[in-house]
Amino acid sequence: GIPFYGCDESISPEQSRLAWGAGHVIGALRQAASSPGEPFLIRWDPSEPHLPNVVPRPFADMYDQARLPPWPSFAEDFRDKPYIQSQQLRSWGIADWTWKDWSPLVAQYLGEISLLDSQVGRITAELQRLGLDRNTVVIYTCDHGDLCGGHRMFDKHYVMYEDVVRVPLIVRWPGVATPGTVLDDLVIHTIDLAATLCELAGKDVPESFQGTSLVPALRGQPRPQRQDVLAMYHGNQFGLFTQRMVRTRRWKYVWNATDRDELYDLLDDPAELVNRAAHGDAREILATMRRRLHQWMADVKDPLDNGWIRRQLLENQKL
Repeated sequence: GIPFYGCDESISPEQSRLAWGAGHVIGALRQAASSPGEPFLIRWDPSEPHLPNVVPRPFADMYDQARLPPWPSFAEDFRDKPYIQSQQLRSWGIADWTWKDWSPLVAQYLGEISLLDSQVGRITAELQRLGLDRNTVVIYTCDHGDLCGGHRMFDKHYVMYEDVVRVPLIVRWPGVATPGTVLDDLVIHTIDLAATLCELAGKDVPESFQGTSLVPALRGQPRPQRQDVLAMYHGNQFGLFTQRMVRTRRWKYVWNATDRDELYDLLDDPAELVNRAAHGDAREILATMRRRLHQWMADVKDPLDNGWIRRQLLENQKL
């Protein structure tokens, strides 16, 4: 089968799938430029840097594995964590891996990100050459992150760690968004970008949309601040391992339907190494987060919002 990581000796960067995809985006931009004044929307969804990370030179050799420090979460010992996390190491055959085993793979992963970056650069350069850059909003984001050795794990499944649920969101809006500005708004990009695109296009946001437009934030205007973000996961690889998550600026609570719950203090423990769900001094915040999570489950008509689950969340009857 296809290796998950490595160097593709048979192609150049210009022959990569990323270059091919960027070429199609550039073709669409040229077509848009042939109709001046006409609005356009182009969306590019490359699978990279998702596994497999097999990249051509020079990107395969761009990062020196000997100089890559371990991720802060690589100190994971899985104490008081859901069983499925440590089981993943055994299922993938990596239970005894050290950072020396991981660093070559991380180097390939970073190389593929740099290859993607170079192709995004091709697109933005063409946007400028065509004279479209001054009146075009460019948005860069992705659907999820990747552990790639974070918490000593592969891939993205059955965890709600920041490595996976916190993703990049970069917006370029010439003449409106100030370059270099960093916002700390809590964003749920899968629903907020839909509302944002409607407003950018001058269209009403449908009543069925639950997201919040980011246009006021991009303009630097006052706006209501979301107090938390929520997520759900329905299982993969090991069958159905259902999860729900609520995250505030400081706390993250993960409800695991068939295993122990997780509670992390992101201020004191940004690597999410210490599960505080069973700590007595965290019982009050745990109860608060569980009530908030249940409120959301009820709002979205979550099929798991039943009497047994309500007892867990509303009466704090969960390990």
